[in-house]
Amino acid sequence: MILYHGSPKKLKILIPRKANGLNKFENQKAIFLTKSFEQTALFALGKSLKGKTKFALPQGKLIIEGDLTTAEIGYVYEVNVEAKRGTRGDYEYAYNKPIKKFKIHEVKLKDYENKISHVGKIVIIKKEF
Repeated sequence: MILYHGSPKKLKILIPRKANGLNKFENQKAIFLTKSFEQTALFALGKSLKGKTKFALPQGKLIIEGDLTTAEIGYVYEVNVEAKRGTRGDYEYAYNKPIKKFKIHEVKLKDYENKISHVGKIVIIKKEF
């Protein structure tokens, strides 16, 4: 199945990493994927803010706490793998092996600016979907 992974970095291989999520599925060592190219593109841009501020990715949006801006460019990796589906349906898949074969899409901030909002403080409600 075609799935997507996003990163602010241009990578040669996708390697499973230990995640820090809300449940057992989200806390495993894996490459996390989704069926939504748009959501992956927003994640790739937003992840450049990791450690600098909080950000959230509700469906079709990137919400950033404060006035920081994302990287100008991010990367979406298109893969064709049979991954395990999480509890959030098509929004969440995990693959536990390195991925060497993929197509890279460069995404630009200017193409997604209308999907990005800035807020004073993000309040995240932990909820299982």
